[in-house]
Amino acid sequence: MTTYAGSEMAVHIRRHGQAGACVVEYVGDIDISVVPEFRRELETALESGCSHVVMDLSRVEYADSSALGLLVWLDRRLTPLGGRLVLAGATRDVTRVLELSGLVSIARSVSATPNVEAALEGIDLTEHVTEPLWCRSISMGADVDELGVRRQEVCDLAIPLGFSEAALFDIKVAVGEALANAVRHGSTAIEDRVDIEIRAYDDRILIAVEDSGEGFNGEHSGADDPYASGGRGIMFMRALMDRVEYSTREPAGTIVTLVKHRAPMG
Repeated sequence: MTTYAGSEMAVHIRRHGQAGACVVEYVGDIDISVVPEFRRELETALESGCSHVVMDLSRVEYADSSALGLLVWLDRRLTPLGGRLVLAGATRDVTRVLELSGLVSIARSVSATPNVEAALEGIDLTEHVTEPLWCRSISMGADVDELGVRRQEVCDLAIPLGFSEAALFDIKVAVGEALANAVRHGSTAIEDRVDIEIRAYDDRILIAVEDSGEGFNGEHSGADDPYASGGRGIMFMRALMDRVEYSTREPAGTIVTLVKHRAPMG
């Protein structure tokens, strides 16, 4: 554990498991007076092998533009490592600053969770193999007329898992955007297929949408332009789901993986 304590802040950095994850517990305001030292502490953690960072913001009451600059820097350092930055437990005021910045929706490796535990579960999902409760597969044609039926079908499968109505709506919107992108940018010919795989776990649902065309790499254009005619689908997916990842499908196409957490059943 690394500890830095100044007059206005205290930061504790600890390793989590063997997956290269670090939890950064921060107390105090994040402003220009502390960012340089904070950045040095984070740099040391990265050099020691930390490739995923969970930043606990639950005890941060103030964050200014220099704090956002720090997060942008950290995102750029983690991206080449294949790592992720998860902002956990942000207060209402800090959440407002993050929303205004658009960082969570624009940066591909940055996400937000309600607490540290949910953040670590999201990281652990890629590091540990666990058996799903059940798996379902759906195949549809690359036809926009099928989108409504298929997104509702996925949502209906999630209902028995105990998600709230708000969470079910989040899932429906995110799946709808992933399917629309698959048809619009991936399997563009009507004879092409779009495959959906749904896996239910004790504490989450994983939905993989696979197209068979040229694919879509997750980059979006226009999402940071309020007057753009499109490009907000990825922003919605990242805002509504706990994890969104893109990978290549062989021999061609893209797989979009969506994960939504919930309290364990039992």
